[in-house]
Amino acid sequence: MDAILTSTAVVALAEIGDKTMLLAIVLAARFRAPVPIILGILVATLANHGIAAFLGHTIAGLLDGQWFRYAV
Repeated sequence: MDAILTSTAVVALAEIGDKTMLLAIVLAARFRAPVPIILGILVATLANHGIAAFLGHTIAGLLDGQWFRYAV
């Protein structure tokens, strides 16, 4: 559990100030409705990661050992 918390904290610190966070701040300030904006960003992020995981799993299943070694 410590490894998960440590890696999550490191990634969270690394992501401070990225474009998505800055966009969320600007949109929340402009429209004064932070909850729908944050939920929209959450849904978009989950969809993005879900698609990436699906494609990664699918492509990894299509590659045999030699091609997989070169791809990774």
